[in-house]
Amino acid sequence: MKHIIALLAVSVSVLRGHAGMSDLDAISMIESGGNDRVVGSAGEVSRYQIMPNVWRAYTASREYQNAWVSREIAREHLGYLLATFQHETGRVAQDFDLYVLWNAGVPYYRRIGFRPDRVAIRIRNRAERFVNLKRVDLPRRRADPPRLAANW
Repeated sequence: MKHIIALLAVSVSVLRGHAGMSDLDAISMIESGGNDRVVGSAGEVSRYQIMPNVWRAYTASREYQNAWVSREIAREHLGYLLATFQHETGRVAQDFDLYVLWNAGVPYYRRIGFRPDRVAIRIRNRAERFVNLKRVDLPRRRADPPRLAANW
């Protein structure tokens, strides 16, 4: 089931087709500036600022500073959030919705009727930053120049 949810998350990201950062990279930038060592005021861990109880729902690992482990957990949780949102609303989450789900959780968004216009200003501001990171046209890395043979 976890694999299906993760696949759904990837599929939704591809369908949205943005030129900017990936969902997880943008979340990481907003939540911690990409810093694996940050611990939030409510105990959130990793660059994605995942609550410890959410972390434990996906793994017994306590490698909060391991970028690969935290990315896998974040990917699985994001898949769960997106699937739950679509199941409850009948629509695909937009970038704004995705960040509200990540930051405030499904119960919060459900309580306000999944309505972006009712999101608290602090969360709304962060969600708008997330949307901007997803849409910004990032410069692409140029290919390395061809290497010359050692005997030139």
